Amino acid sequence: MGQVQPKKALETSAQIDQYLMEVLGKYNIPGIAVAVIKNDKIIHRNNYGKANIELNVAISEKSIFRLYSLTKPIIATGAFQLIEQNKLSLEDAISKYLHNLPTAWNSVQVKHLLTHSSGLPDIVNYEQLPENEAREKVFADAIQFEKGEKFDYNQTNFWLLQKIIEIISKQNITAFITENQFSQTADKNVFFSTDSRDIIPNRVTQYSNFATGKLQIEVPNNGSYLSSCNGLNMTMDALIQWDSKFNNNKLISAKSKEKMLELFPYTKSDSKFTFGWDENVINGHKAYGFSGGRRTAYRIFPKDNLSILFLANGIGSDVNVDNIVNHIAHFVDNDIIDYSFTAYETLLKSAQENVSGLKNTFVSLKKDPKYSNVNFEEHLNTIGYILLNQDKKVTEALVVFNLNAQEYPKSINVFDSLAEAYEANNDVKNAVDNYTKSMELNTNPDYLARVSKKIKELKIISK
Repeated sequence: MGQVQPKKALETSAQIDQYLMEVLGKYNIPGIAVAVIKNDKIIHRNNYGKANIELNVAISEKSIFRLYSLTKPIIATGAFQLIEQNKLSLEDAISKYLHNLPTAWNSVQVKHLLTHSSGLPDIVNYEQLPENEAREKVFADAIQFEKGEKFDYNQTNFWLLQKIIEIISKQNITAFITENQFSQTADKNVFFSTDSRDIIPNRVTQYSNFATGKLQIEVPNNGSYLSSCNGLNMTMDALIQWDSKFNNNKLISAKSKEKMLELFPYTKSDSKFTFGWDENVINGHKAYGFSGGRRTAYRIFPKDNLSILFLANGIGSDVNVDNIVNHIAHFVDNDIIDYSFTAYETLLKSAQENVSGLKNTFVSLKKDPKYSNVNFEEHLNTIGYILLNQDKKVTEALVVFNLNAQEYPKSINVFDSLAEAYEANNDVKNAVDNYTKSMELNTNPDYLARVSKKIKELKIISK
């Protein structure tokens, strides 16, 4: 593959600015901070939108963002620092450090925690409980699968990893991470807080549309014992400093980093995940990173010597922030192009601006060899729900869901989604018909029970 030269810095920066201003409006994101580092130089750094909508406070260089699950790669790096010091091994059984575990947990190894292949039940189901109560409940839950079989994202893994790190280092997780990975000048700008209700100077207000479908203040409290899962907070400048240290092997050696970014060999899955990091290949460009809370993302392209840092304080529409990050990378290097996201945005624009032309757009994209690996069914389903729930355009949503059902009539999901849209449109007959079709395809007992109940309720209402 020939090397693609970066565009001129000013042109690239202007394109990123224009794109992110569009992103703010299109996906109803309150505020964003972005940094792009190429060849160890910041080629783009800017802030967009509001840290607090109600008080009209703009995002600034002082703004502190909660990273959510983007915390995990930093914790993983901390674990590898201990591995470098021969204080920890990937092969260690967790019972070497943690006692009074359920018997079935004892043989789980550190590598299984980092790669989310432990098969342990998820403590996040009890995150609103105090730790002692959550521990008691999760200890009583069944093992989900044999360790090492597959990737199954799970907060229990990093909950346990935090405890192991604290036992080995004889420090709490805050001290261990900040002292070993961040500069002393970052003290006030890097800290752990899993409670978004905490009033902290310069911390951005969190927003989401999860509860009501409308953007509103969100104050999640995930429990301090889950700090290593989702609790890091920092400024963009602190994350930029961390990126420089990481890429220049000042946190862990090049050899350790190579091991950390090595794909884990799951025995019954082809998931592409390393020891704490996602691996993605975008048009031949290998990238590693992670995202958090549907609003933060970090991605490095090692062979391109490129890093993209994205921090936001909320989201009001269904969008994958990893796709936004990939698109930012595309402005730096035209060859880094995510064809799946390009197809998604093209379909979304068509559906929102002229839904009658959506089928022609869909057919044109599907014929193009560039989009041969795109999951069009998933994209259409997502767009249908954006029209239904966010845009409140039921008629247009029905067009999208009907197209999906016509194109993918053997899919488990499409008729269920179509039925929901008919239900929202008060069309009971078509809702019932499509729920019934979905039951023919999805024979899961829980699903059948839930949908059968739904059909009975609809028939009662229609009488």
